Amino acid sequence: MMKKTLLYLLTVTLLSSCADDLQIVTPIPTEQQIEWHKLETYAFIHFGLNTYNDLEWGYGDTPASTFTPTNLDCEQWVATLKKCGMKGVILTAKHHDGFCLWQTKTTDYSIANSPYKNGKGDMVKELSDACRKHGLKFGLYLSPWDRNHAEYGREGYVETYHKQIDELTSSYGELFEFWFDGANGGNGFYGGANETRSINAKEYYDYERARDSILKRHPNAMIFGGTCQTIRWVGNEQGWAGDTDWCMINPEHHQDNHFYLTYGDENGTHWIPAEVDVSIRPGWFYHKREDHQLKSLSQMTDIYYRSVGHNANLLLNFPINLDGKIPAQDSARAVEWYNVISNDLKDNLLKDAKINIDNERGRKFKAENVIDDNWDTYWATEDDYNVGTISFSFDEPVKMNRVVLQEYIPLGQRVKKFYIEGELNGKWFKINPSDTLSTIGYKRIVRFNTVELDKLIIYFEESRGPLCINNIEAYYAPVLLTEPVITRDYDNYVKIETSDKDAAIFYTIDGSAPNKNSLKYDKPFIYNKKGVIKAVVYDIESKNKSAVATKEIDLSHDFFNIIEPNEGSKKMIDANVYSTMYIDNNEPVIIEFKEKQVITGFRYTPNQSRDASRHIVDYEFYVDGKLVKSGAFGNIKNNPIEQVVKFDAVEGKSVRFVPKSNTDNSRNCGIAEFSVITE
Repeated sequence: MMKKTLLYLLTVTLLSSCADDLQIVTPIPTEQQIEWHKLETYAFIHFGLNTYNDLEWGYGDTPASTFTPTNLDCEQWVATLKKCGMKGVILTAKHHDGFCLWQTKTTDYSIANSPYKNGKGDMVKELSDACRKHGLKFGLYLSPWDRNHAEYGREGYVETYHKQIDELTSSYGELFEFWFDGANGGNGFYGGANETRSINAKEYYDYERARDSILKRHPNAMIFGGTCQTIRWVGNEQGWAGDTDWCMINPEHHQDNHFYLTYGDENGTHWIPAEVDVSIRPGWFYHKREDHQLKSLSQMTDIYYRSVGHNANLLLNFPINLDGKIPAQDSARAVEWYNVISNDLKDNLLKDAKINIDNERGRKFKAENVIDDNWDTYWATEDDYNVGTISFSFDEPVKMNRVVLQEYIPLGQRVKKFYIEGELNGKWFKINPSDTLSTIGYKRIVRFNTVELDKLIIYFEESRGPLCINNIEAYYAPVLLTEPVITRDYDNYVKIETSDKDAAIFYTIDGSAPNKNSLKYDKPFIYNKKGVIKAVVYDIESKNKSAVATKEIDLSHDFFNIIEPNEGSKKMIDANVYSTMYIDNNEPVIIEFKEKQVITGFRYTPNQSRDASRHIVDYEFYVDGKLVKSGAFGNIKNNPIEQVVKFDAVEGKSVRFVPKSNTDNSRNCGIAEFSVITE
């Protein structure tokens, strides 16, 4: 490995020193980071005690004996992941609850004290063996936070944690990535202490020592999180990177700033590219109640284009079910998604196009390099010439709606602004979705409405150095209709909207599946009852249809009064997830129904703005003065989606919802939407 690294460094040094070759624009990626970029998509697996206790963030107080898979099959996992194009898989060897999925000597809270294989099982070994057998790369997630360990927050736990790192890095073969989660410190079981413990994450875990231990055995491994990261969290768990996405950041600055992590830093000092982590379901662990909430085909396709297509790698999570398998519907959806992406990007329209440029460094850097399928050749402009154009002409008009661009990142990320135009019969028109586009990096995929053209031209308006483009492709992807969005506003008007032009919407209000014989949507309609509305989009020309959108609607304010708070309460029932009511911690939301109801749960949605804060964490829920549910939205800071809480049916007229704390330790918290679930 040392010889390969030295050869790589010698190569880039020679490139930078030759007058005829292109200058490096620093910082640049390591050889290992370049190989990581090329993976593009790989999988996350969340499985453990949380699976069997229906939790997202366990407290570390559920017994190891509740881990009871009966039909676990790691080869089924790997076979599924290969079918949907994944290049590797990362296993959560230990989540925040502290339960270890391998035969560790560091704690009794492990698979060794579960019924699985009579305590002889080792999930890390089983999955790593399956990956080697079938040619997938293998990585590990090890939560620094341990809500079970009695010494967490003290020096004794740090030694335990490093012993766990040593066990995992020494016994299970080559690792391509090691994951440190950012959730650190807070309330937990802690061996029975049941208290809150705070730590300084940057100092407490001794991440520098952890890095040295990992890289000593796995020099090619990427490190996610901690203070020694070589790749970065993208700033959300919703499946998108910024439309501007620099591979560079300054590790000393803004590590808690989600905006900074999402968009990177043009002036960053280190090459630390973004990884997008998102689950195929709402949660990271399996919950039967989410079986109907699998991400749709169009949602997953959009995630691909906004992650891999935005210069980031995609880490797609698959929750393992109670049987110990990836659920059949999840597997089918992932394979369907991979087939859509493969079909979208199947036939490169530029392979036989005629190329013209306005600037070229020399024949070694000729424009034809962008379509030669050789990643290590590129088109470059002359020194001090940081702008340029490249055009592609076709003998006959072609339809197009995708353009793929790549920079030769071993020499740095350069492009800051570009835009795309087309020509048909001598008339020019702009085809990219905004006035100008920004970064490219390893890969940028630009989507736009289908156009017909006989010439494509790309203008590079601004760059950090001479252009260095190693690949350009163009495609005509088939229409993939997106499911419509269903909302009900404060005045009880239901709106069903789609962004697809030339499409018709059909819907039902009785919970049945909609089709072309269902009600046709043409304008908002009043619906104030509880019920299930479903809708589908049909494309008139192609006769394709979208996935079905489903909206469970609770009783409207026609059936209740909001007693407290007096001001701003309309915002939490206006169907606008960006308008937010703020309420002090421990101050209740009180709702009085006009008639007694059978109450089975509630829905809470935090503000959906990109920079939103103060999401509720801990809460209490009362019916007629009796506490019926208390708990915490464990991962809401990083995954601020709608929270649905269900409980056994309770009759009553008065509901009191009390937020106890929030994600920013502020005195008040935000509620974008809130409703009570009734039978």
